[in-house]
Amino acid sequence: MSLSVLQKKPTVVNDPYPHIVIEDALPEHIYDQLEREWPAQQLLETSPYDNGVCYRLKADRMLADNVVSPLWKEFTEYHTSLEFWTEVKNIFTEIKHDNPVLGPRGWADKNAHIWTDCQTVMHKPVTTTTRTPHIDNPREIYAGLFYMPYKDDTSKGGNFEIYDSVGHVQDVDMKKGRQIYDNNLGNVVKTVRYKANTLVMFLNNGTHAIHGVSPRTDATFHRRSVNIIAEYSRRSGSHMFSVNEK
Repeated sequence: MSLSVLQKKPTVVNDPYPHIVIEDALPEHIYDQLEREWPAQQLLETSPYDNGVCYRLKADRMLADNVVSPLWKEFTEYHTSLEFWTEVKNIFTEIKHDNPVLGPRGWADKNAHIWTDCQTVMHKPVTTTTRTPHIDNPREIYAGLFYMPYKDDTSKGGNFEIYDSVGHVQDVDMKKGRQIYDNNLGNVVKTVRYKANTLVMFLNNGTHAIHGVSPRTDATFHRRSVNIIAEYSRRSGSHMFSVNEK
């Protein structure tokens, strides 16, 4: 049984930066079971992030005993593994590290060069965007968003938006989550719908990797997703790029 969200072997789109979009990423029976076993209670028992809007259950908790269902634990184990890293590397060929020492973010071995994460996420049903156009942490190598909306969620928006950039981004607004200043912000060039069993993943290979989330309308349900991430550990001292964080 393959749990990989990359099992369809997608083709990379390089404009404006390397990314992939996969609809129906998982077999229906696996997706349906994960949806039924979504760890809502466990998430809502955590302290929310982002001014009280966002709940996250990170890999260290997902991999602990008796926290989530066996299938969710197995899903998390795979998407933080060297096997999955190799899958990503075979898609995004710009990644050059072979067989790095990996560790789940939060409780990785001290020798881990790269931290991986697979976290379930719930955003409260707010109608303003929770993520304005921004870039991610310079230590991040890749990031994937796997969407799992509630079946009865009829809201609009909450979509992933890919932007192009104007000029070279040198400064970002750290107080607003590395938000891009207006003089460097281009247009939305692709919108990925907040749709069940859909994955969007990108290579965080520079300050041009600008993205955001569109506002929601008529939102009554939490917005559910899974974040799948790899980043250089703080101990490694490595970064994908540099930027002035003001």
